[in-house]
Amino acid sequence: MARSRNIKPAFFLNDDLAEKNCALGRLLFIGLWTLADYRGNLEWRSGKVKAQILPYDECDINKIAINLDKSGFIRFYSDGDRIFANIVNFVKHQNPHKNEKQAGSDIPEFNESMRQVVDLKELTINRDLSRLKPEQDGTNPADSLLLIPDSLLLIPSCGETEVSPNRNKFLPPSKQEVWAYMFEIGKGSELEAEKFVDFYQSKGWVVGKTKMKDWKASVRNWTKSQQPMKPMKQVGTVEQISQAAMEFINERT
Repeated sequence: MARSRNIKPAFFLNDDLAEKNCALGRLLFIGLWTLADYRGNLEWRSGKVKAQILPYDECDINKIAINLDKSGFIRFYSDGDRIFANIVNFVKHQNPHKNEKQAGSDIPEFNESMRQVVDLKELTINRDLSRLKPEQDGTNPADSLLLIPDSLLLIPSCGETEVSPNRNKFLPPSKQEVWAYMFEIGKGSELEAEKFVDFYQSKGWVVGKTKMKDWKASVRNWTKSQQPMKPMKQVGTVEQISQAAMEFINERT
């Protein structure tokens, strides 16, 4: 059962979340709050979660969720029969209704030993624990996160969290991603995003004579001479923001 949760304006300025997760990943992260119990835990059933949070989007929800785990925003764990997800620092930022706490939860609490049972390559329960290899540095990315109490900004204590073995490989952005980033930095427009992608696609994503390495830096250069967008005040419930986001995406697909 989905529940109402709080969202703070600073969420949308969380560059760590934005740089390590796609737009659907950020929307999924918000949506998971509404499915979690009062301790920030939920059972992970990919088909059901997708139907509840991203029903209109063609995507690999497991892949998106695994990236949220690897970038330290959620943690998967298992009791050996079912897979669960824990939202990092959920209890510091949410104030569940007292009836939730009184009703209790049948979701087991997160602990590190239960995390080792999940194979993050495929998001399955690993019956053969000998296949699991501990982190080389002995640390867990999620445990190295500090949360600023009033901002919902997650800041890793070190910048070594590995998101993907191909994180240095350049992947051309979509028009939606460019427009989302322009919106984030407060410059550009949806039309400029289309122009940007069309221009660099025609050049094979080459800047001068060099293959593009950082498309966000190119977007910043592209919009240098443009006027800043007018500030927008957008504060609402998780349901309102999620609905608005889905309507925005549907209108353009």
